[in-house]
Amino acid sequence: MEQKGYTAVAKSLHWVIALIIFVQFPLAWIMDDLPLIQKIQAYNLHKSLGITVLTLMVWRLVWRLIFKAPSLPEAMPAYERAAAKLGHLALYSVIFLMTLTGWALISVSNKPSVLFQLTRFPLLPWLSDLPAGEKKAYGELFETAHGFLSYLLLALIAGHLTATFRHAVILKDGILSRMLPGTRFGTLAAIIVLPAALLLAGAGQAKAAEWSVAPDKSSVAFEANGSGYTTNGTFGKYRAEVEFDPDLPAETAIRVQLDMTSAGTGNSEVDDALKSADFFDPKRFPAAQFVARGARQTGNGHYTLDGQLTLKGVTKPISLPFSVDIKNGTATVAAETKINRLDFGVGPETIAGLAIDKDVKLTINLTAVRLDN
Repeated sequence: MEQKGYTAVAKSLHWVIALIIFVQFPLAWIMDDLPLIQKIQAYNLHKSLGITVLTLMVWRLVWRLIFKAPSLPEAMPAYERAAAKLGHLALYSVIFLMTLTGWALISVSNKPSVLFQLTRFPLLPWLSDLPAGEKKAYGELFETAHGFLSYLLLALIAGHLTATFRHAVILKDGILSRMLPGTRFGTLAAIIVLPAALLLAGAGQAKAAEWSVAPDKSSVAFEANGSGYTTNGTFGKYRAEVEFDPDLPAETAIRVQLDMTSAGTGNSEVDDALKSADFFDPKRFPAAQFVARGARQTGNGHYTLDGQLTLKGVTKPISLPFSVDIKNGTATVAAETKINRLDFGVGPETIAGLAIDKDVKLTINLTAVRLDN
């Protein structure tokens, strides 16, 4: 069904997508230079806005199929009509491909991603289940494609803006007015742009070194006791981002995300119990997260991190003492702390009348390689 002008929905989708894209580019250009915590937030915002653009583009395509775009002026030459259609097709195609390669890149990455800081980022199953070696190869391919498409999109946007300027200022044929929004969009623009501006404000000058954790040489383990019995387990899947320099302990930043479905003790009955609603409840809370910034030196090679642990939807402050030994660009980290599981609603106080200790020991042993070696 053809319209005389663009519908309000079509205008809304056009300008919201445009605003997000104009936030995405400067965000991508600066986020690698931010300190770790701000960089993690910037990357997650970039990823979240990207999947938002993909969702809105799907809606825009569906709406375009239902409500056709208004006809171009009859006086417009045939070659300009063809160029306009090809230009819009190219813009649609590149935006779709760019957001899809970004989503694919997230799916093969070993870095944790959170959708608008609310929930774990949805991954493409086929890609996220690949072996580590294949993920790395695909990751390089998707990263290259994503970067190339970003430059192509910039070129298409420049061409689109040039054509818009020509129609509005030189030809004055009214084409631009069909897509101009009302003043209500000013509020919408502020809602979109403000979070990015707040995120980028106040970036620190000094930066600690970044480290890549080697999963095959690292472990995250827990120990629980009760009525003379000890249960030991590990988290088989986790992701960690670390920024640390012994000369800049105050600039330390760390983020560890645990896959709660990967908790294992070697005892199938205990493992099944850990996956129940009484304990970790991974169906509702698939991940736990520890985030901290700023370490205090407590001795030679010994430090303490004060951070926030989020488990089963509950966030509590915890302190994590750790030691670091750095040799030839490789760091070995040993950390141990106790967590009151009842604070997070993990497990009952007793089972069959037998008391279970409320404190669970968490032991972290990491081997990491400095990224700027």
